[in-house]
Amino acid sequence: GSINLGKYTSSGKLIIDAVMQLFEQIVNKKLYVRRMYVVANHIMDEKSVQEKEENAQVQLNLFTDYEMLEKKKKEEKEEAEKEKKLQKALLGMKKKYGKNAILRGMDLEEGATTIERNNQVGGHKA
Repeated sequence: GSINLGKYTSSGKLIIDAVMQLFEQIVNKKLYVRRMYVVANHIMDEKSVQEKEENAQVQLNLFTDYEMLEKKKKEEKEEAEKEKKLQKALLGMKKKYGKNAILRGMDLEEGATTIERNNQVGGHKA
């Protein structure tokens, strides 16, 4: 299956939400999932996306509340900036203190391999 995000994004939250939505639609809950692939297409760098959005033309109509639409866009942009700052902070901490400095709760569960793989070269035993 596939899903379209409707806009260019680097938001991990939006991508994960879309993948989970697709997963819930497709997967038979009575069966085990052995393998799953996530592929992205139409990838652009952030600068190109900003230029494209600035030059985009919009078809106006009488039935759309553009003030509310602008407010929603502003909120989404603020949330994206907040998420980007968080990602930069996390990457900075991992770079300074090592990959195991910050982990998700699921990485501490029994059978999780993240900590072990972070100590390997390229995710492989060397």
